[in-house]
Amino acid sequence: LHIYSTHNNCRIVLTYPSGKLVKNGWWTSGSCGFKGANKSTYEAGYQCAVRAFKRIEEEIRSPNFKDGGVSPVTLSLKFKGFGWGREAVQKALMTSEGDSIRSSVAVIEDRTPIKIGGTRAKKARRL
Repeated sequence: LHIYSTHNNCRIVLTYPSGKLVKNGWWTSGSCGFKGANKSTYEAGYQCAVRAFKRIEEEIRSPNFKDGGVSPVTLSLKFKGFGWGREAVQKALMTSEGDSIRSSVAVIEDRTPIKIGGTRAKKARRL
Protein backbone atom coordinates (compact mmCIF):
# COMPACT_ATOMS: atom_id res chain seq x y z
CA LEU A 1 0.00 0.00 0.00
CA HIS A 2 1.69 3.18 -1.22
CA ILE A 3 0.62 6.46 0.38
CA TYR A 4 1.73 9.62 -1.45
CA SER A 5 0.88 12.71 0.54
CA THR A 6 1.59 16.23 -0.67
CA HIS A 7 0.48 19.63 0.55
CA ASN A 8 -2.21 19.66 -2.18
CA ASN A 9 -3.43 16.06 -2.47
CA CYS A 10 -3.35 12.52 -1.09
CA ARG A 11 -3.01 9.42 -3.26
CA ILE A 12 -3.23 5.80 -2.08
CA VAL A 13 -2.25 2.93 -4.38
CA LEU A 14 -2.69 -0.79 -3.62
CA THR A 15 -0.34 -3.14 -5.47
CA TYR A 16 0.59 -6.80 -5.48
CA PRO A 17 4.09 -7.81 -4.29
CA SER A 18 5.19 -7.86 -7.94
CA GLY A 19 4.27 -4.18 -8.25
CA LYS A 20 1.19 -4.75 -10.40
CA LEU A 21 -1.78 -2.54 -9.53
CA VAL A 22 -4.73 -4.28 -7.85
CA LYS A 23 -7.97 -3.84 -9.81
CA ASN A 24 -9.87 -0.82 -8.42
CA GLY A 25 -6.92 -0.31 -6.09
CA TRP A 26 -6.20 3.43 -6.19
CA TRP A 27 -7.78 6.40 -4.45
CA THR A 28 -7.12 10.12 -4.52
CA SER A 29 -8.72 12.97 -2.64
CA GLY A 30 -10.47 13.97 -5.87
CA SER A 31 -11.86 10.49 -6.55
CA CYS A 32 -13.26 10.44 -3.00
CA GLY A 33 -15.38 13.50 -3.79
CA PHE A 34 -13.21 16.38 -2.58
CA LYS A 35 -12.57 19.32 -4.88
CA GLY A 36 -10.30 22.35 -4.81
CA ALA A 37 -8.66 23.27 -1.55
CA ASN A 38 -10.55 20.52 0.29
CA LYS A 39 -8.33 17.88 -1.37
CA SER A 40 -5.48 18.84 0.94
CA THR A 41 -7.45 18.39 4.17
CA TYR A 42 -7.14 15.74 6.86
CA GLU A 43 -10.68 14.50 6.14
CA ALA A 44 -9.86 13.84 2.48
CA GLY A 45 -6.91 11.65 3.46
CA TYR A 46 -9.02 9.86 6.05
CA GLN A 47 -11.77 9.04 3.54
CA CYS A 48 -9.21 7.72 1.05
CA ALA A 49 -7.77 5.49 3.78
CA VAL A 50 -11.19 4.13 4.77
CA ARG A 51 -11.99 3.25 1.13
CA ALA A 52 -8.59 1.61 0.73
CA PHE A 53 -9.14 -0.46 3.88
CA LYS A 54 -12.49 -1.71 2.55
CA ARG A 55 -10.83 -2.84 -0.69
CA ILE A 56 -8.04 -4.56 1.27
CA GLU A 57 -10.68 -6.44 3.30
CA GLU A 58 -12.15 -7.72 0.03
CA GLU A 59 -8.70 -8.83 -1.10
CA ILE A 60 -8.11 -10.62 2.22
CA ARG A 61 -11.42 -12.50 1.92
CA SER A 62 -10.87 -13.58 -1.69
CA PRO A 63 -7.36 -12.98 -3.11
CA ASN A 64 -7.08 -12.79 -6.89
CA PHE A 65 -4.38 -15.41 -7.59
CA LYS A 66 -4.67 -14.90 -11.36
CA ASP A 67 -3.28 -11.35 -11.15
CA GLY A 68 -0.60 -12.07 -8.55
CA GLY A 69 -2.49 -12.14 -5.26
CA VAL A 70 -1.07 -14.15 -2.38
CA SER A 71 -2.60 -15.82 0.64
CA PRO A 72 -2.29 -14.97 3.48
CA VAL A 73 -2.27 -11.29 2.61
CA THR A 74 0.50 -9.24 4.23
CA LEU A 75 0.66 -5.48 3.89
CA SER A 76 3.63 -3.21 3.54
CA LEU A 77 2.75 0.46 4.11
CA LYS A 78 5.04 2.84 2.24
CA PHE A 79 4.63 6.52 3.09
CA LYS A 80 6.02 9.24 0.85
CA GLY A 81 5.75 12.98 1.34
CA PHE A 82 4.63 15.38 4.02
CA GLY A 83 0.95 16.25 4.15
CA TRP A 84 -2.27 15.76 6.08
CA GLY A 85 -2.99 12.49 4.28
CA ARG A 86 0.00 10.82 5.89
CA GLU A 87 -1.28 11.51 9.40
CA ALA A 88 -4.85 10.63 8.42
CA VAL A 89 -3.89 7.15 7.16
CA GLN A 90 -1.93 6.43 10.35
CA LYS A 91 -4.87 7.50 12.53
CA ALA A 92 -7.38 5.55 10.42
CA LEU A 93 -5.27 2.43 10.83
CA MET A 94 -5.41 2.83 14.63
CA THR A 95 -9.20 3.40 14.78
CA SER A 96 -12.06 0.94 14.33
CA GLU A 97 -11.85 1.27 10.52
CA GLY A 98 -8.39 -0.32 10.59
CA ASP A 99 -9.20 -3.18 12.99
CA SER A 100 -9.66 -5.80 10.29
CA ILE A 101 -6.42 -5.09 8.42
CA ARG A 102 -4.14 -4.07 11.29
CA SER A 103 -3.07 -7.68 11.87
CA SER A 104 -2.03 -8.00 8.19
CA VAL A 105 0.47 -5.13 8.34
CA ALA A 106 4.02 -6.50 8.30
CA VAL A 107 6.17 -3.47 7.40
CA ILE A 108 5.78 0.30 7.67
CA GLU A 109 8.33 2.31 5.66
CA ASP A 110 9.00 5.99 5.17
CA ARG A 111 10.18 6.68 1.63
CA THR A 112 10.13 10.45 1.78
CA PRO A 113 13.12 11.88 -0.09
CA ILE A 114 15.03 14.29 2.12
CA LYS A 115 17.24 16.91 0.53
CA ILE A 116 20.71 16.92 2.05
CA GLY A 117 22.91 19.67 0.71
CA GLY A 118 21.29 19.83 -2.71
CA THR A 119 22.31 21.88 -5.69
CA ARG A 120 24.00 25.23 -5.51
CA ALA A 121 21.67 28.19 -4.94
CA LYS A 122 21.23 30.88 -7.59
CA LYS A 123 23.46 33.91 -7.43
CA ALA A 124 21.99 36.69 -5.27
CA ARG A 125 20.47 39.50 -7.30
CA ARG A 126 22.17 42.89 -6.90
CA LEU A 127 20.25 46.11 -7.35
